[in-house]
Amino acid sequence: MKKVLLFVFLFAGGNCIAQADTAKWVRAFPVTDYMVDLNDSIKVVQVYLPGGPMLKEKQPGLLRGVYKEGKADTAEIGAGRCHLIKGDYYYFTINYKESGITPKENDLLYTVVDKPAIYRKQIIGLASHFIELQNVHEEPFYDRFAIFQKWTEADERKLIDSMVRDIQFTGQYFLENNPSMDVEIKSGEFKGQKVLYVMVECQPGYLKDFFDYIVVRPRLYAGQRWKLSEIFATWLSSGAPTVIR
Repeated sequence: MKKVLLFVFLFAGGNCIAQADTAKWVRAFPVTDYMVDLNDSIKVVQVYLPGGPMLKEKQPGLLRGVYKEGKADTAEIGAGRCHLIKGDYYYFTINYKESGITPKENDLLYTVVDKPAIYRKQIIGLASHFIELQNVHEEPFYDRFAIFQKWTEADERKLIDSMVRDIQFTGQYFLENNPSMDVEIKSGEFKGQKVLYVMVECQPGYLKDFFDYIVVRPRLYAGQRWKLSEIFATWLSSGAPTVIR
């Protein structure tokens, strides 16, 4: 039990383990619908990773829920270890007795993996929590698995520019077609300005602040698909909270 509690504590801060070992970091992977009960408090869950990374037997993992209706959805479910590997399938035993929350499909299994030789900034930070951001047409800006195979600084700049244009386009569209959505921002850096106006004038720096905030407070976003313009507008209307450095 002490080992499990220590493991949960290490993961509580997000990437604490990764910070201790610069060659490692924490990533989240969704579990499949394949689950087997070992007893009334331990369940075997499966992670399918056809493109890697490679996990090891007895490797620890922490299972968390994903947001659906409230913060309680994102609670820690339990911890355990990889006890079986079959090709690209990894099987973790998760003890959920303490939480009382039964594991389910698409819960996120957090575990430590080797850092890939790619550009690791904000977009990779988002993908590490298995967050997918979509454009106004609900098309993904990036693949949550493939991005770890090859990602450069130029890729990051190009993608952020594309995201900025998507937000500007969305803001302009609603300004022209549904101006009632242009509510005043009551607090934060943009206090006194209107949401749609800030979206139309969006700059890369705004997005970087937003992404920093998501990576530090990922629970609402982790494991889900989100339309970028919508959650950006929500962030603005909430006072655009940012990370204090």
